[in-house]
Amino acid sequence: MSADLLVCPGCRTYTHDAHGELRIDVRSLELQGELLGCACGRRYPVIDGVPIVLADPDSFFRAELATLVERDLPVEVAALLAASGPDDAPYPRLLEHLSIYLDALWGDRAEPRPDGPGVGFAAAAVVERIRERARDRVGVAVELGCSTGRIVAELAAGADRVIGVDLHFGSLRRARRLLAGETVTYARRVAGRHYTAATVAGERVVNAEVVCGDALDPPLVPGAFDRVVALNVLDSVRDPRQLLAVVDGLCRSGGEVILSSPYAWQSGVMDEAARLGGADPAGEVRRILREGDGLGARYHIEDEAELPWTLRRDARSAVAYCIHYVRARKTR
Repeated sequence: MSADLLVCPGCRTYTHDAHGELRIDVRSLELQGELLGCACGRRYPVIDGVPIVLADPDSFFRAELATLVERDLPVEVAALLAASGPDDAPYPRLLEHLSIYLDALWGDRAEPRPDGPGVGFAAAAVVERIRERARDRVGVAVELGCSTGRIVAELAAGADRVIGVDLHFGSLRRARRLLAGETVTYARRVAGRHYTAATVAGERVVNAEVVCGDALDPPLVPGAFDRVVALNVLDSVRDPRQLLAVVDGLCRSGGEVILSSPYAWQSGVMDEAARLGGADPAGEVRRILREGDGLGARYHIEDEAELPWTLRRDARSAVAYCIHYVRARKTR
């Protein structure tokens, strides 16, 4: 992991200049063995090649210790550990999450292929859109909420460099391996806490990296990215307006942002007041981009669509969404 685009979220400061313009003072991180260090004295671990760079890493370590120390086990062993339950215990939740998102993002490269209702390659429509954008090559791209890394791989075909950011360390461990061209074996959920083995053949991508960070406070240099992507993240964070502001802050002038969401709001994720747009959240996102409401610039919408997105949960159930996809250009 090269650290030139990573900054320390612990000592980052926000000030305003004499004209009222926001200034962000950041310090770059330096790789020091298995740690990233900042001149302020803060240190961030690199585990299995994945840096963990958070403003409050201690609380994350306490909450996610099981995910941080887990290792690849034979599927039959992993399934046996999960079978002891309960469903919401850390390890069963980890296996379920990986089953869902490895199938969704890499199902076309998995053996055996995902089964069950609504089967197919869930990310097919989104991947097609991203591949289309690869024809317009950019310098640096970033994906917020990169999960197991498939969109990072697709972005890398149209960028000199790509960084993927996510808060789910278990997904990032698999993403790093897949982007290194390795084959990943995972536990695919059959029913309840019962699993069977599936494998995904990775794709070696030399110009992509992943980092464990908060999409609402990513440890990245502001204004450094030509293409900023956040797919199906707006309804997965506590403050979707803040996410839009982060996306805007990362995007350089003239760059593009690519967003999508089913707007499947959940009370356990965000406050009621944080939900966008009432009965028409897509219209509200469109308005915010066009008017630059709460952003540092306005955006010209270049592409918009309603795309299918189906998440396989097990051999007998799936959740189908229609996601709003929008691509917009930063104008001023």
